[in-house]
Amino acid sequence: MTSSARPLLQQAGLWRATLVYWVREQASLDVDWDSPEEEKTLDELEEQWRKKTSSDNVELNRNTLRAKLRVKPASAKWSRAQWEHRLESLYLQSKEKLDRASCRVARLNNKPLASELYFRVKANETSFEEVARTFGEGPERHEGGLIPLRPLGSMPFGLAPVLERLEPGQISQPMRLGKGFCLVELIELQISQLDEETGEALLAEQLRLWIDRVVDEVEATLRWPEL
Repeated sequence: MTSSARPLLQQAGLWRATLVYWVREQASLDVDWDSPEEEKTLDELEEQWRKKTSSDNVELNRNTLRAKLRVKPASAKWSRAQWEHRLESLYLQSKEKLDRASCRVARLNNKPLASELYFRVKANETSFEEVARTFGEGPERHEGGLIPLRPLGSMPFGLAPVLERLEPGQISQPMRLGKGFCLVELIELQISQLDEETGEALLAEQLRLWIDRVVDEVEATLRWPEL
């Protein structure tokens, strides 16, 4: 790569993306890719690519194309060799991000009001949604207190531990929240599993983090002559 390539790629916003691709490609070249199943994968990727890409716009010979298409699946194979033995611990570390929940929350001024409304909802005298709309504080009250399905790790107000203890449809007793109190109703809790799809996602994330670290090191150590 010439010294003039860097500013050109930077101006185009492609400098880091180019380094990321280069590092991923180097990882992909570090694994064997010659089994019949792997060649079949490349055949399918090539067929998909040719269906989506006009040959008038992109000039690639077949070997170059297959080398390009090989990078992603081969780097995924490389990541499995590096981190598959840690999948269970990676899953446990990321479980809060993988488990998802939806709920309703009603933030209230004082505990007596929160307690009264808790028992009214429990007695089916009113709905949690109506309580949130009528008595709740914060912008979520306009949606009946609804917090849509999202990872537990991104739940507001530190609600993740509370939701993990509730069953769908169950309401928490009044809890302290900041200077006030709140009621929480769990709508849905989706517990993740360490299945094939989750494992592939975890390995892809490890690869992404590793590539980012390597690219940071490359950028820090590269020395370019002054133009």
